[in-house]
Amino acid sequence: MVVAKKLFTPGPVPIEEHILAKGAEQLPYNRTQDFSRLTREILQGLGYVFQTTGSIAILTGSGTAAMEASVLGFMDDTDHVLIVNGGTFGQRWCDLCSLHAISHTQLNLAVGEDINLDQLSETLSTGNYTAVLINAHETSTGQLYDLKSIGRITRQLGLLFIVDAVATICADPFFMDEWQVDVAILSSQKALALPPGLAFVAMNECALIRHKEITPKSLYFNLQEYLKNQERGQLPYTPAVGILMQLHQRLLDIERCTLEEIIHQHKNRADYFRKSVTSLPFGILPSRQSNAMTTIFCKHQNAFEIVQQLRDHYDIEVAPSGGDLENKIFRVSHMGAQNKADADMLIQALCEITGQLAGGNECKL
Repeated sequence: MVVAKKLFTPGPVPIEEHILAKGAEQLPYNRTQDFSRLTREILQGLGYVFQTTGSIAILTGSGTAAMEASVLGFMDDTDHVLIVNGGTFGQRWCDLCSLHAISHTQLNLAVGEDINLDQLSETLSTGNYTAVLINAHETSTGQLYDLKSIGRITRQLGLLFIVDAVATICADPFFMDEWQVDVAILSSQKALALPPGLAFVAMNECALIRHKEITPKSLYFNLQEYLKNQERGQLPYTPAVGILMQLHQRLLDIERCTLEEIIHQHKNRADYFRKSVTSLPFGILPSRQSNAMTTIFCKHQNAFEIVQQLRDHYDIEVAPSGGDLENKIFRVSHMGAQNKADADMLIQALCEITGQLAGGNECKL
């Protein structure tokens, strides 16, 4: 039997009970006019969370599926792109471009390092680039990038600006049209607070023009087919119908609550948690932090051991790191159906664990 643990992971996240109940309902047949109306309402709601009037393709797949669809749909062997690589998910852009033979250069950042905008502008203006690929925030470290300023630079230079916004939309401010983002990617299991299984590619007119110039290289990831079918409220291949039903309800909830308030809730959770752990032997890693999560740098303790103790003794899941960071950092999500009592439970557990490891130092909430 799998024991249900309290989730503080950056996907999956805790899901509201009424959204879970929606997922338990009998699925409708999706090739109907009723389902087409629901799809159109979903697209309208997605436009609100992306803050765009552009086109949006709904994919059944993970965020990586949307990333790959973007590499296939907006680039070919005539392109040379700059990839901001600040960690695991920046590296994923590199891996996708390498696999599909897209010429690229990496702008490598140290763990938790922000982008030097002057250096970025100089690099882009002196190189033969056609696009910039970036993560809105690097989920492996929590580093949030200044997309508004980067969008201004790419627009001045006439470059396509492609953003993996999977872990930032609904948690941090994100204004696709205002910030001149050409392509933005989202998936269901982060601040949308749904099960994994859906991903979305939003694109403006510049991106659509570029997409029409690209010869399709994939059947399933041909975004033109999605946009064409969505005109009649349908998807070209069998979608994750149950999650779409949950998405429809979640978008109604966000619209009723307002996107501004949803972001404010994430900020309050992040601020409360960070303030509450200041007495512990931790550091907060990124120089610019996302509301979606907090990356804890362990000054004296072993981060992986803390993750294990939270799992084994407190039934709490936080996100470990891999590679060279495995024993140095862990990540705490502020996304999904969380409240102050949940945060206090985690904070108390961390107090007890670090008190044991540090020799019984007092910790106050």
